[in-house]
Amino acid sequence: MKSVERRSGKFVSPGDRLGVIEEFLPGGGTYTEDGNIYSSTTGHLLMDLHDRRISVYPKTRRPLTPNEGNLVLGIVKSVRDKNLALKIVQIEDKPLYTYFDGVMHISDVSEGYVKTMLDAFKVGDIVRAKVISTKNREIHLTTQGSELGVIQAKCSLCGHSLILDKNNLRCPQCNRARWRKIAYDYGKSPF
Repeated sequence: MKSVERRSGKFVSPGDRLGVIEEFLPGGGTYTEDGNIYSSTTGHLLMDLHDRRISVYPKTRRPLTPNEGNLVLGIVKSVRDKNLALKIVQIEDKPLYTYFDGVMHISDVSEGYVKTMLDAFKVGDIVRAKVISTKNREIHLTTQGSELGVIQAKCSLCGHSLILDKNNLRCPQCNRARWRKIAYDYGKSPF
């Protein structure tokens, strides 16, 4: 059996020219442009001379980004009649060190009819949502489903944490009832 000859170790950065497509096939961590092979990531170069393939093995981890199907945790930044903006602070069970902005249309709140987004969410609510699209680099969310919705909220009048009272939320301080699109586990720690 023939030994495979490999050369590796050279540290490369995105955009570094690694070779030409007439000599090598582009592998992981590379891209081609005008017949040249370039590094698409920071890492170590691997040249497999037997298979004639160039690859770059990343030195750094890729940042965590929301993808379609992910459950996210966020804080409501703004609410309008038909949509809201959510500051995403956690993806699945991984907290983020930076945040992403997500949006939700009123049609994605619940399976039932919702007259206005202001009836379902308030600024500052902590919400569990699902990513349904990332087209055009915009993160679209939904709270359709019993596990999705508000998981923590405060009274908009006095600022106290709302408690679950049957299917509504109630402020223990001013005793006002508030409706929200709540998750089945409202009140449990999201973090």
